Amino acid sequence: MGADRVAELLSGPARKVVVTTHRKPDGDAAGSMIAMARMLRGLGHDVVMWHVEGPGLPDHLAWLLAPGETVVSGPVDDHDERIVVSVDAATSHRVTDDDPCTLGEPIINIDHHHDNPLWGHFNLVDGEASSTAEMVVRVADALGVTIDEDIALPLYVGLVTDTGRFSYANTGAEAHVVAARLVDAGVEPAVVYRRLFEGVPLGDMRLFGHALASSRSELGGRFVVAVITDADVAAAGGTDSDGVAEALRAVEGAEVSAVIRQVPGGWRVSSRASGDAIDVSAIAALEGGGGHRAAAGFSSERDPDDIIRMMCDAIEAQHG
Repeated sequence: MGADRVAELLSGPARKVVVTTHRKPDGDAAGSMIAMARMLRGLGHDVVMWHVEGPGLPDHLAWLLAPGETVVSGPVDDHDERIVVSVDAATSHRVTDDDPCTLGEPIINIDHHHDNPLWGHFNLVDGEASSTAEMVVRVADALGVTIDEDIALPLYVGLVTDTGRFSYANTGAEAHVVAARLVDAGVEPAVVYRRLFEGVPLGDMRLFGHALASSRSELGGRFVVAVITDADVAAAGGTDSDGVAEALRAVEGAEVSAVIRQVPGGWRVSSRASGDAIDVSAIAALEGGGGHRAAAGFSSERDPDDIIRMMCDAIEAQHG
């Protein structure tokens, strides 16, 4: 299904809409949700943003919400009157453990994960797109929506984060064309960069440094991994380990990098691939996770050494 079909579904008389995205939202998830909600409100629709881990968004993305703009959670009382637009969610269980139709129906599924099983009633899925933000721009064009600064800012955040600051292999020509359009609409890249990647608390920087210093090399340097325990977090006085896997990806000879972070009940793994040789989303899928070829994650109850062995075996298997 193309963007024109989505536009047909979202055009016409005012409708009640729920716009949602996946749990543990990243920049693309939150940015695409906010931009889509603002677009639809501009068309006269009654729009609710909903997220299973709400209310609100994680602290590092909450600044994207305008004063008075909310993200709700819990039961949607008038769900039988609403349609659903899901953005950036590869599967329905990433949106909610319940039947997603409890949010409304039909469900319009807009996503760029290549392993999306087309779980919506209507599906706009393009595994070649750099980001869902890129696809929301296609929908905006099909709807005839003018992308102003309020819409462009969250879309730019989605674009810059899901392309790894335009460094991942998924960064095609369309991503750069879209970026230029968003800058023309008023986005200031330097301001966005500072909000996303600078102003890091000292404790988080210490945690980052510890993870780099304690990282280990496997498979002759093709796999670089760091393990972060609760004790490491307490000693550093920080909590945010985002960016560690990305930094380890830059190690010479590394095809895959990963951070294994202790969480309640087990471990959370974030992985990155350098180049096209390895699909880390396929590795994540072995443990019920997912993501993109170049960036993926999963949770596991295995101990870190067992996780590392599993990932080594999976990397070797992809080499054939």
